[in-house]
Amino acid sequence: MTDDDRPRPKRSWREIDKMRDRGGSSRRDQRERDSFERSTGYTKYKTNLERLFPGGAPLPDHLKGKAAEGGEERDEERKRLFAIEDPKAFYAAASEYLKTNEMPPDPRLLDRLLGHPDETIVEKALARLEELHKAGTLRPPPALRNRLASVEIESGDPKLRRRAADLRKALR
Repeated sequence: MTDDDRPRPKRSWREIDKMRDRGGSSRRDQRERDSFERSTGYTKYKTNLERLFPGGAPLPDHLKGKAAEGGEERDEERKRLFAIEDPKAFYAAASEYLKTNEMPPDPRLLDRLLGHPDETIVEKALARLEELHKAGTLRPPPALRNRLASVEIESGDPKLRRRAADLRKALR
């Protein structure tokens, strides 16, 4: 009797799906993961991270500027400022923040500052956005172009209007 002549048990779709779900590729995936973890690049990366976070290694040059003294406190203040949802409370808190700190490099915060009733703050926020754009580090938030358009419309200073229009066009 050949294999073709033997009756095969009919499997239900449920049984077929169970067999598919079990799969056999998990061993291959595990082997790939193990070989990746044994690679020299991965081990170097892991040892450098372990040395860096407990403070065992000095910060790289490109990160030293970001960890300036008192930077954590300013970051916390900025986060608290950004968390304020009420516009009037935000503008009051922003005015107080800017009395003691310079204009932040955060595009989201600068975007919100463009709606401030004090045009000197709007001008400073716009100048900071222009600096970030020229440096190539500006990642504009989604509403920035609309906010710049509203500055174009609402501002009483024609120079400020023109600068907002130029920046909005540059962001296209």
